[in-house]
Amino acid sequence: MRVAPYISPVKIDLTRQADGTILLTNPHPLRPAFANVVAPLAHWADEAPRRLWLAGFEAGAWRHLSYEDGWTLVQSLAAGLYGRFARGSIIAIASSNSISHALLTYAAPLAGLAVAAITPAYSTKARDPRRLHEALKTLGASAVFMEGLAFAKPALWAEEIGVPVISPGDGFGTSGEISLDQLFGDPQDAPDLATIDPRDACKYLLTSGSTGSPKAVTVTHANLAMNAAQIRSTFDAAREAEIWPDGIIMANHLPWSHSLGGNAVLHMLLHAGGSLWIDPGTPTAEGLAATIATIKHVKPNYHITVPLGWTLLASALEQDEDLAEALFSNLRIMQYGGAALTQDVYRRLQQVAVRQTGEEITLAAGYGATETAPTVCNVHWPNEVMGLVGLPVPGLTLKLVPQGSKLEARVKGPGITPGYLNAPEKTADAYDEDGFYKLGDALRFVDPDQPEAGLAFDGRLSEEFKLANGSFVPAGLVRPALVQASDGLFSDAVICGEGQEELGALAFINLVKARQLAGLDEDLDALVWHEHVRAQAKSALEKAGAGQPATRRVTRLILLTSPPSLEDGEITDKGYLNQGACRASRASAVQALYQQEPALERIDLS
Repeated sequence: MRVAPYISPVKIDLTRQADGTILLTNPHPLRPAFANVVAPLAHWADEAPRRLWLAGFEAGAWRHLSYEDGWTLVQSLAAGLYGRFARGSIIAIASSNSISHALLTYAAPLAGLAVAAITPAYSTKARDPRRLHEALKTLGASAVFMEGLAFAKPALWAEEIGVPVISPGDGFGTSGEISLDQLFGDPQDAPDLATIDPRDACKYLLTSGSTGSPKAVTVTHANLAMNAAQIRSTFDAAREAEIWPDGIIMANHLPWSHSLGGNAVLHMLLHAGGSLWIDPGTPTAEGLAATIATIKHVKPNYHITVPLGWTLLASALEQDEDLAEALFSNLRIMQYGGAALTQDVYRRLQQVAVRQTGEEITLAAGYGATETAPTVCNVHWPNEVMGLVGLPVPGLTLKLVPQGSKLEARVKGPGITPGYLNAPEKTADAYDEDGFYKLGDALRFVDPDQPEAGLAFDGRLSEEFKLANGSFVPAGLVRPALVQASDGLFSDAVICGEGQEELGALAFINLVKARQLAGLDEDLDALVWHEHVRAQAKSALEKAGAGQPATRRVTRLILLTSPPSLEDGEITDKGYLNQGACRASRASAVQALYQQEPALERIDLS
């Protein structure tokens, strides 16, 4: 396996308490952290001034920004923001990832402000301004930056959202508009780094709302700076310099409105002095072409995306030799987050990697939450088992609390949020009596006799539901098992059956795989009826259900003819499914699963 620069050997300290609670810490030393989130930009501008920091695809060409030039622009923008907005004000960013977006992300905290990137599902991909307006109200934002909006009437939107709009150079021509270009001032007038209090908020992140209404999570300078150091502490500094002499080079599309993209990618890379090419694609079928073009151009040495992104990429890699060469020629680490990757996709990726390089490549995983900055655990060793969350990163304590037959995960450490903006009751409910943040997930040891083998996800406690007989269904485990059993046909699935006697599922289809099975270049409306597609779907039911109890055996299935909807909340822009939202928005399909007379579209196990 191609060597990745991880720390070795894998270690973990474990303490068992009398009530069955388990405390886990990582004894590897914590590498130094920067004092605040802006400091690494100043550091690398001095240490490697001409190294590429960011590259963004703008107006049909790549724009490159070095560390030196980036630091000058951030200081210049901070000078313009300072004094114009009161200290502690929040600047919302309702645009996709871009160089301007990044400059605001670091200039605002230097000026004593905080930023709040808002998911494109509320802005550039929305049909109306309602959800954007609600998000701005929750934040109490003083202004909102809008760039490249795909709205039919952007000027009308700017009037309706209720706060001043910071616009790009061309602007919208609305009252109260602030030109971003005119905000840049003299870099020498920017506040000094020493004026930043590490306890202050540098950003707010809105949760996806998958378990309730969205909340604004406070991320302080200390939270983000320390978590970046914790992630870096799982790498061996000496081997890292040897393997990545020019630093980490990444082409990435994960949205900065979520902690995986905005913290674990954008800021971790800045902390490490790496180079980030801002991929204009998305982890969706529609965005795949742009991602492929970016990978071919960049040839990254580190690639991370969500499982849906890897699933789509696996199909493309199997058919495009130029893409396979571009991705694997320099790659040292593949990584996923947000949900579990199936063994089938792992196997397919490694087959292409071996064909291109003669060896397999580490495929790692991370685990955490918006409230944890985000990384709590990661897989920092060569690994062939998908679904692991890894082990705690250095500098924090993971607590596993018995809840029936499961172990609930809770965490305490420097990366954990101090709470939610203007929501004291929700903040209080988020922590236990010892100050541990409650993640809401269950974890389990892969090998209870060998804790160093790592932890695996054991279901989200809020996603579990009961069958009619009162038995709990671990939907978080049933779903990946069914997807894996489909041998690439299902890109994802929604598990159904609350209050029913049997489990059912709605399956989203991998179009490329379905066309291969059918031997036809048709759309999904036709492919879901093809005998070979339906035969493989039924085989997946049989394979996944073999030897399983009723709580883990799906007996009926409907193949869906449309992908999950971002705006309807079925899929987050990180690329994972909101199971409850899918069941609600596809109520007619759920009804067809359980109607007394078998529906024509339903595939039954029996």
